[in-house]
Amino acid sequence: MMRTSPLLFLQDKAKLLRYISGTTNLELGKIYSDRLLSTQWSRDNIPKHFNAPINIYSKRKASGFAHNVCNIMPNPFQNASGLQVLEFFKSMVSEHDVYCPNEYISALVLSSCVNSGHLLYGRQCHGYMLKSGLVFNKYMENALVCLHSMLPDVIGAMQVIASNDRLDIRSYNQMLDELVEKGFLDDALSFLTRMSVVDKVWNKATYIGLFGLCCKLDDLDLGREVHNKLLKSNVEFDVSVCSEMIKMYGICGDILTAAKVFDMYEVRNVVIWTAMLAALSDYGSVEESLELFSDMQHENVAPNEYTFCVLLDACAKILSLRYGSSLHALSHKTGFKDHKNVESGLIDMYARSGDIKAAEKVFLGSTYRDTLTWNIMIGGYAYHGLGSKSLALFKKMLEKGEDPNSLTFICVLNACEHMGLVEEGYYYLYEFMEQKGVKPGLEHYMCIISILIRAARLREALCFIASTPLKWHEYSWVALLNGCQEHQNSSLFNRIEQLIPHDLTPKVSKLCRVRKFHRLLKLTAPTEGGVCMLDINKKRYEFLTVDNEDLEFDALDDVMKPMFEAINDDSANLDDINVSDEMKEDRSDYHSEEVAVAYALRYTPYIATIRLIKSSGRICDRCHSRMKLISKVRRRKIMVRDQLQFHNFQDGRCSCEDYW
Repeated sequence: MMRTSPLLFLQDKAKLLRYISGTTNLELGKIYSDRLLSTQWSRDNIPKHFNAPINIYSKRKASGFAHNVCNIMPNPFQNASGLQVLEFFKSMVSEHDVYCPNEYISALVLSSCVNSGHLLYGRQCHGYMLKSGLVFNKYMENALVCLHSMLPDVIGAMQVIASNDRLDIRSYNQMLDELVEKGFLDDALSFLTRMSVVDKVWNKATYIGLFGLCCKLDDLDLGREVHNKLLKSNVEFDVSVCSEMIKMYGICGDILTAAKVFDMYEVRNVVIWTAMLAALSDYGSVEESLELFSDMQHENVAPNEYTFCVLLDACAKILSLRYGSSLHALSHKTGFKDHKNVESGLIDMYARSGDIKAAEKVFLGSTYRDTLTWNIMIGGYAYHGLGSKSLALFKKMLEKGEDPNSLTFICVLNACEHMGLVEEGYYYLYEFMEQKGVKPGLEHYMCIISILIRAARLREALCFIASTPLKWHEYSWVALLNGCQEHQNSSLFNRIEQLIPHDLTPKVSKLCRVRKFHRLLKLTAPTEGGVCMLDINKKRYEFLTVDNEDLEFDALDDVMKPMFEAINDDSANLDDINVSDEMKEDRSDYHSEEVAVAYALRYTPYIATIRLIKSSGRICDRCHSRMKLISKVRRRKIMVRDQLQFHNFQDGRCSCEDYW
């Protein structure tokens, strides 16, 4: 065996060492390790095999042997995993009098804590390094910033940055990104001021992070300042910078400048095209976004999975099932159908566009389901008023071993809202979320407020706000005021007005437009006004409410009155349908939903589902009853989306079960 060539020895014996490292046989491991260390080897061949002896010695608290291994290795941690580095560091500090880690090893250990996700252990390592009197160099300080910035409060990272000026720009970029991602936007602005003062040259990552901050703040002026600074710098205007800039201008409302940046970039790849598609969609120019995709295809630029996600979201915004279905077919053709993000996008598109059956079909056929996929389907059921299905799917999610997150419980609480399940909502908030280790946030408490309001338990909602130690924002109080209006409780409305905190009063007034009860009615009441939209033969039609003072009323009444009278007469033969007096009496107006459904009855095929989109407000009692009647008498499926949810009418029933 002593004559075995070094390379053959490495190939055979390193496997054995890896096996021995998992046992308690330290002596056997030492024999083979000593043989390995005494073998002549090439510098390029040996390092990856030395992890095994290090692992043996460090796990058995024999760091003296491990130290000998490290002494002869060119780079002892080059191929070691984060956990191996941490194990070895524990062994070194246990023999502190013999082996004291230097600043370079300490920096490596801190980085390993970040890479392996052992952030709290990294804090302990930081404390040990402070006690041992190590002089912190820039590598350690950069690693500390990275470590502390990934912790929830990021206070430690801010302290490290404030205490020295030796950090390089990467640490500043890391800190900025974490502040933006965690939502500390005011701190991010203060940090930007510091970045402007220190003598650091901004790089590409800096500008990308700053454009992200502008998006979060919706601050167009700041975005323009960053853009101007970029133009004066030597930073390369590459694809990543260009795409983030286009995204920023789209979100911040300057779509013309976004288009100029897009046109300026001559060699446009799929990243640039996708950024412009997203900018148009975020700006609200959804149809233009879909048209631009046609131009992209004419340029022979193939879409990627992110392109599909942007386009599917755009289709959902305008409830374009026709275009969404064509994208579904294209995802099959291009091989992106089974990508996780595309599958989630398809489920979301179908659910938000009104075809919950298609969403369910994609979900059941999905190849990979993560928490996001489950959340979309649970939320989709709730949005369609199918609260029981939503809660049943949540139960199935738990049975499959999938851990719910914060968004999951928002979807579940929304389902409770649509079903009027007050006690169940309390249970999920106070007990089940604690069992799953999910900390309730403002959004979850707002869901409870919505549940109580829809259940007409307004005083309980007010007590809930008063008794919950939380900083409620202005939307909480506006929701409560709206609830008072919906349930015609003017006395409680006036009382709530007096209880609104002084610092929130201007914001609440701005949202409500006025502070008087009768003015609030116009904003939040179930409205018969607004616009109702209908798609027929690839064309979108918009319908308005028409009353007897409008010039078009007589002509419309000549068409609508006979149609609705015939429907009322047909319903007389049905035992389970009652036509209200309001439907029988002469009409002084026609609501936009009634005009739209009458048009659809006349110009759409008998088997087609009638899909109406209400631009604002909620469907009123009269129209809700009218849709149930038509679905029964004319045997038509009718879908109406208002600002709260979908109403699916079929055979005289609505999916909301008359609770909306």
